[in-house]
Amino acid sequence: MTLWLVGYGYWPAPKRADRLVAALQKRGVTRLVDTRNSPCSSDIDPARTYGPKAWNLQPGMTGIAGLLAGGNIAYTWLAELGNPQRQDPAMRVLRSHLEDVNNEWPVHRGLALLAKMLEQGDDTIALMCACADGKSCHRTVIAQAVSTRHFDGQLAVRKVVGEI
Repeated sequence: MTLWLVGYGYWPAPKRADRLVAALQKRGVTRLVDTRNSPCSSDIDPARTYGPKAWNLQPGMTGIAGLLAGGNIAYTWLAELGNPQRQDPAMRVLRSHLEDVNNEWPVHRGLALLAKMLEQGDDTIALMCACADGKSCHRTVIAQAVSTRHFDGQLAVRKVVGEI
């Protein structure tokens, strides 16, 4: 069982959407799980990088859901796995939530939902966020946590592009 990791920030903005779909298809990914806190941009100016683009979640089948559907890739947003605060680059808060033995934080629900998707085996799954570098990204921490907690460390975690 393999869990793929991808950060769309790896590609330049003008080519991002097409390259994301192509990279996922190349690896046989059939479901993209979005781990961003907010997959929508608050900046609607299309002239700026963070305007409404194909990698942002838009209502209906526009935005990333429609983009992926055109490539036969399903889309799931797991807000519970959302990125840590910008002022916490070491992810201390996220790591403390993961270590909480009471499993009361939303990240625990997100891990359980992700594990269930993986166990069902219906899809080849990739976790996505914006970070170009997986080494410093919460998606890598999430992947390691789901592997350890739900698969006895036996889940293979692979990069789509860039570094883990």
